[in-house]
Amino acid sequence: MNPDGDRLPRRRDEARALFRNAILDAAEAVFAERGFHGARIQDIAERARIAVGTVYNHFEQKDDVLSALLEERTEGLLAQLRARAGDPKGFEARLETRMKRLFAYVEQHRAFLAIASEQGLFAGAAAPGARVTPRNAQQIEAFRRELRSIVDEGLASGDIEGLDAEDLARFLGGTMRAFVLSSLAQREAATASPQALATVDLFLHGAARRRRRAR
Repeated sequence: MNPDGDRLPRRRDEARALFRNAILDAAEAVFAERGFHGARIQDIAERARIAVGTVYNHFEQKDDVLSALLEERTEGLLAQLRARAGDPKGFEARLETRMKRLFAYVEQHRAFLAIASEQGLFAGAAAPGARVTPRNAQQIEAFRRELRSIVDEGLASGDIEGLDAEDLARFLGGTMRAFVLSSLAQREAATASPQALATVDLFLHGAARRRRRAR
């Protein structure tokens, strides 16, 4: 066996991954600043500080860049929303923990979320002209299924009243979307924790006047 021969393909794969990540990071910023239609491959290459040809080595066209960006970032968002082994046992505390992770990811990738919201990620319909590939559509559905699983969990534990589960899932997604869009509208990044707690509070307790719980 030739150790050097084994390392070369690995190094090529690592270099390719580094360039691909740099392209997607640059595209995230360029799409947010100029919009999808106003962005050019040249702008993405300039932001990534690479040659235009390098972008085309990874993606045939701008649509492919957007699809890859949506795929990677949506998967990352899903990873924050999914339950983890170390999460609290109580439903409300567990939901708060998951929301905090999700909103921290939102603040880290504010530019992406502006794009993803247009694609209908948070329980809303995709905007006219949205470019949703079959893979992107599958991920959006996976995100919505995760919202439904949260609702089913709350119904099973008795923490959520027995209303229509689909309506509750849409309400949770809509509440999240409202806070995400509010965050994106701010010039500076907001603190994730208050947004997460407000989302959970509104979802579980509504906006009716009540005595606030001590934290």
